Amino acid sequence: MTARRRVYVRGVGAFTPLASTWPATVAQLADGACAIREITTFDATGFPSHHAAAITESFPEEDRRLPYARIAAREARERARVDVAPSRLGVFIGAESGRGRWQTVLGLARAARGPSGAFDHAQFARDARPFADRIDASVLSPSAVAAALAEEHGAHGPVSTVSLACASGSAAIVEAVRAIRIGEIDAAICGGVGADVDPLMLAGFGLLGILSPRGISCPFDAHRDGFIVGEGAAMLVLSADRGDATVEIAGVGRSLDAHHLTAPDPEGDGAARAMSAALRDANVDPSAIGYVQAHGTSTPLNDRIEVAAIRAVLGASADRAFVSSSKGALGHWVAGAGALGALYAHHAITAQEVLPTAGLVSPDPACNVPHVIGRATRTPIEAVLANSFAFGGANSCLVMRGVA
Repeated sequence: MTARRRVYVRGVGAFTPLASTWPATVAQLADGACAIREITTFDATGFPSHHAAAITESFPEEDRRLPYARIAAREARERARVDVAPSRLGVFIGAESGRGRWQTVLGLARAARGPSGAFDHAQFARDARPFADRIDASVLSPSAVAAALAEEHGAHGPVSTVSLACASGSAAIVEAVRAIRIGEIDAAICGGVGADVDPLMLAGFGLLGILSPRGISCPFDAHRDGFIVGEGAAMLVLSADRGDATVEIAGVGRSLDAHHLTAPDPEGDGAARAMSAALRDANVDPSAIGYVQAHGTSTPLNDRIEVAAIRAVLGASADRAFVSSSKGALGHWVAGAGALGALYAHHAITAQEVLPTAGLVSPDPACNVPHVIGRATRTPIEAVLANSFAFGGANSCLVMRGVA
């Protein structure tokens, strides 16, 4: 049997509400910056939350996922300096279905409403015509982002889109790791993108009652009351060739709660199984984990369950491993969240620095782990566990470690 190949992180890139590159974003995150602001891209009057971590820069594309992902992937590829044959390069992206601009969606909805309130096809055919050239497969298909990146970067290997809600970005990285390990490809562009700061998503999350009415994302805080929607893209270039990489993805683990469409398993069993699987896959002892990049949504139930699962998996080591969440500063990117978490994990190893949980002021006693509050903490980091947990109970975890 051929030994599985090791997988190295050769380059990373991001486009965030704070900056258009990952280093510029990190510089602000380390100082405790927060991108959550009152929504200005549309009138949020009447919505359950008026705040988001939004990208306000305008792009000509109808589907905002595309420019976000392109910018992040270009940065990651430039930093990676990986040269492989087109057939040996794959693309694996976490993404949800695309949508047109909210103005387009609203226009289509108005066109569909006949005089009696019922759908009137004749009226729709007439009034929707101005929008016809905006809505096509490239906008609606979840696979559009991966296809666009493959074309731009000349990737002729496997191209895959993973759509698992909040675990999409992490699960896409898992698929890339597995493809490189078995020799299907030699390198991959992978990650996730979210572009959900729009009326449709804000209304949907509001109906579930999971948005913060105060407009504050404060994972693990005693006063947390929901999450804040964010958006952006985070990308990695992985390779079997180490090059000058100092980080490898050593372990991956996935599981399913099979408990509820939107609520997590109250015992955290699925989350714990995914974490344990990633540690086993990496052959890393829990005592080696110096940092956990938590899913940390800032919802009362999820944060408590995640901390309990972390403690169950790490045991006594949970008292030494720092824990933080990206969602306090950058909101919840949904399909891009897991990939953003991977960048936090990568930074912890390369910089020996743990980025803080913005918004966290008064830790909940039920979330008793070593938090990073205010500013980044410098500390020796050997290995990192990065968690992503999604609607439907889909769990995806990564273990990264430094290589000398």
